[in-house]
Amino acid sequence: MLKIKRQYSIALLAVTGIALLIFGLNYLKGIDLFSRGSTYYAVYNDVSGINDATPVLYHGYKVGQVVGTQMLPDGSGRIAVAFQVGEKSLKLTKDTRAELFSADLFSRAVRINLGSGAAAAAGDTLLGGAELSLTESVGAQIDPLKRKAETILASADSVLTAVQLILNDKARGDIDASFTSLRTTLENINSTTRKLDELIAKESNHISGILANADKVTANLAANNQHLTNILANTDSITASMANGRMEQMMANLESTSNELKSIMARIQSGEGTLGKLMSDDSLYHNLNAATHQMDLLMEDLRLNPHRYLSIFGRKDKLPKLSDSDIERIRRAYPPNQKP
Repeated sequence: MLKIKRQYSIALLAVTGIALLIFGLNYLKGIDLFSRGSTYYAVYNDVSGINDATPVLYHGYKVGQVVGTQMLPDGSGRIAVAFQVGEKSLKLTKDTRAELFSADLFSRAVRINLGSGAAAAAGDTLLGGAELSLTESVGAQIDPLKRKAETILASADSVLTAVQLILNDKARGDIDASFTSLRTTLENINSTTRKLDELIAKESNHISGILANADKVTANLAANNQHLTNILANTDSITASMANGRMEQMMANLESTSNELKSIMARIQSGEGTLGKLMSDDSLYHNLNAATHQMDLLMEDLRLNPHRYLSIFGRKDKLPKLSDSDIERIRRAYPPNQKP
């Protein structure tokens, strides 16, 4: 009898040890065997970083944990994750989304995003989803930079090769000569600047006088501002008067006068009127010329034979002299081809 009680004690101790071992392992995993939470499921294509102790968070607050993972038997390669929600006050809906995300740099967790549909029952399958992990996100951002860096390095290598081909001995000599010429140019500029400083220092008094004169001119302009304003106002008045039609009237009168002058000149050229006859007929010229010649002969005869025209005390010259007028009358009376 005592032996049988001893066997029962050993068996009870073994069962208790096994129960404590299971409880300890689950406790280490974060599984509370005494909690009565509801179990839900979600399906994912990739559950990297998810294990039986992965926490389930709602707005950063732990409301449960993953209790198991299993691949679906339909051959699609998807994985079903079972998680237990022990928070009684959190009511999940059928359109709640259980999203995998990176909780920190090394671990991942399940994030609950509540929907607005009908309430979900324990054992329902919720919508799944996953954010890129930090490694995947960093890799997605680094890969384009890596490709761009490789392209830049290839371009830089090509540029360096081209530079090596261009910078031969002759090119390097030309570059040295260019730098020498640039140095000479800078020295000339420095010398010119120094001479300019000396010139300014020498002519500072003259420049000061010019500036003083400019100040005086400015002061005079300011003092005569009203006078200049009046002049400009008068100029504006004259311009306005000319713009009001006086200039057009004056130009019209000038054109009319020009037309009349052209008409008069045309009549003179055609021989109309006294002035036209004087310009077109030379008989007046010949008559005047003949009258002038006769007057000269008369004055010559009056000088040589004054007694013909004047008699002083009744005395007459008995021997008159032949004047040029007498000779002219005789010549006209008897031409050379006529005999007396």
